[in-house]
Amino acid sequence: MATTKSKFNWFQMFWEGFTNMTTLGKTLWIIVIIKLIFMFFIMKPLFSPNFLNSKFDNSIDKADHVRKELIDKP
Repeated sequence: MATTKSKFNWFQMFWEGFTNMTTLGKTLWIIVIIKLIFMFFIMKPLFSPNFLNSKFDNSIDKADHVRKELIDKP
């Protein structure tokens, strides 16, 4: 007797968990998601610019700069 194994639906599991939460839990998760979006899509580009791509053209120059900074800095 062969039984077919159904594929587990991760989205449905999380969606049911979210819809069955209390109002406080939903509010806290929404705050967490908003904070993550703010940190990664707004704060990171502003405070962490891609220094190596703006200063050097190829990967050899980038590697030399990183090597020099790691070895020569006290």
